[in-house]
Amino acid sequence: MIAARPIYRMAQLTLQAASAHGVHSGQGDNTHDVLLVRDANGLPALPGTSLAGVLRHDFTSEHGEVAAARLFGQAGDDAQASWLTIAWGLVHNSHNKPVAEGLVDVQGDELLARLVDDKPIVRQRVRLNHRGAAKDNGKFDQTLVPAGVRYTSWLGYWCDGSEQSVSDWDSLVAQLTGRCLRIGHGTRNGAGRFEVVALLHGAWDLRTAQGRQGYLARPRSRSDHTGLQLKIGAAGSALEVVLQLRAESGWRVGGGERSLYSHVKMPDLLPQHEPAVVWQGDRGCLTERWHLLPGSALKGAIRHRLAFHYRCLNAEFAGMGMDPEPDACPAVRALLGYSDQDEGRAGILAFSDLQLGEGRAGVLMHNRIDRYTGGVIRGALFSEEVLWRTPVTLRIEVIDSQRHDSLTATMRQALQRTLEDLAAGWLPLGAGGSRGLGVFSDDTGLGPQWSDGGAWVGLNAMEASE
Repeated sequence: MIAARPIYRMAQLTLQAASAHGVHSGQGDNTHDVLLVRDANGLPALPGTSLAGVLRHDFTSEHGEVAAARLFGQAGDDAQASWLTIAWGLVHNSHNKPVAEGLVDVQGDELLARLVDDKPIVRQRVRLNHRGAAKDNGKFDQTLVPAGVRYTSWLGYWCDGSEQSVSDWDSLVAQLTGRCLRIGHGTRNGAGRFEVVALLHGAWDLRTAQGRQGYLARPRSRSDHTGLQLKIGAAGSALEVVLQLRAESGWRVGGGERSLYSHVKMPDLLPQHEPAVVWQGDRGCLTERWHLLPGSALKGAIRHRLAFHYRCLNAEFAGMGMDPEPDACPAVRALLGYSDQDEGRAGILAFSDLQLGEGRAGVLMHNRIDRYTGGVIRGALFSEEVLWRTPVTLRIEVIDSQRHDSLTATMRQALQRTLEDLAAGWLPLGAGGSRGLGVFSDDTGLGPQWSDGGAWVGLNAMEASE
């Protein structure tokens, strides 16, 4: 017990991944660029430092640096250790129990046996330049954990009983119950999105005999809920824009390894798909039937069109001596982030992966004709599987409110015009956009729907100027 802080508060937090995710170790192997952080059982895990970093960043964004320092500690001349303890998030088995009792036989559980694989999911990524070709050093891969995986962590806090101390803890708990968390790699590109499945909390005043007994009997295992009560909070109101779109014909984001449909002959090019964990009560199993529209595919298309509209609004055209790369555009750097050799910054737009259920698919045949003989060039007859007229709901969240004031009206107007292009079917997504694939449009005619009615993007001012 700490004499100045005699009240101990605890929260047990269970998270479920809404998208593929991964906290990377910074190391690779002979075939892949980065590998996942794992626990002693070789299972994926969420390190306490990663959770603490995400929580502190979100808490600072809402309540400021001073409040964050009181809760999470600070360095420097007024250094203070954190009064908050955050444990590692450990994965759940197929029976919805956290694997937290030392070394276990992971091969005895069907879900854990799949997750112990060194590379449960590998996504191939490519970064395009302003000419639409792969950029130098822009081809890489990501190792990720499937969506649907659950983790349990716990938070402990020594409170002095003051109104301010209690308020800091309550604000942190409300932050957990009111919004999704984005943890790990690629959180702006669609990966690492988590939802809170359960939040249990308890408090013990060690100045009383009852409090001391409760503290001694507090849960030591992530599977134990003794003395904890379910915490239910109000849903948060994040600033976001939603587009209801439908593919006009076929579309495909490449990277699939096998077809999810039956064919006489397997197509050569396949849509991207990934396994995901599906829960029915307390039983979880890994299913393969998930086609995917990655957030990175949407972000990449928006990145190029955003730079185009921003430069048009500023009358910056080709031949005027400017850098043509989208990364040199101020709107792209402010909204979508950038990474230079010596510095970088994440963007304020967070995209989400879209997992698709059952749908229709078709096969397109292609060949390439020899212009001299009129015959098919050897090796140039191939087929591709495309998804057909798929309805999708795209959500883009605007985060990091402290940086919103630095955005100019022109940047916001360029973003709105880019989203309107997407809704009108003028911005294809995925592969084959130059040959008619990937065209999505808004059948409803509503266009981009902002949660604040378009106030943040300045929609009313744009309409008035027109």
